[in-house]
Amino acid sequence: MSEIDRLIGDSGWIDLEFVERERTPEQIVEVGIQLHLAGLSLSNTKQHLERLGVQRSRTAIHNW
Repeated sequence: MSEIDRLIGDSGWIDLEFVERERTPEQIVEVGIQLHLAGLSLSNTKQHLERLGVQRSRTAIHNW
């Protein structure tokens, strides 16, 4: 089998649960959402998460 045939063949065997991952633990996401819903700005939410040892951008927090 040529290399190109192998690359364009059926890739149904890939387990997307394995490939896709969440960088941030679910509990941290929940805390971030709760803080923002409680009225903290994205910047203040980011700072609070940094105190917990989690480095995330305001954009990442917004996308949660």
